[in-house]
Amino acid sequence: MGQTAILFPAVAKQPEGAKAWYERADRARRIALMLAPSDAAILEAFARECEAKASPPVVLRRRAIAA
Repeated sequence: MGQTAILFPAVAKQPEGAKAWYERADRARRIALMLAPSDAAILEAFARECEAKASPPVVLRRRAIAA
């Protein structure tokens, strides 16, 4: 096996919805099961990043404080 692995095939237009990000995370975790622990840790970090991109951003509303 060479130094570079292609995990996700290149396509013209990849879907960017939440489902697509969760699918990427799932695929990364399945591939990680076949790797050495140090390499699997890299894919686990990638999977967490995918899940973070899939979840909606947290919006904090600031309320005025009556003084």
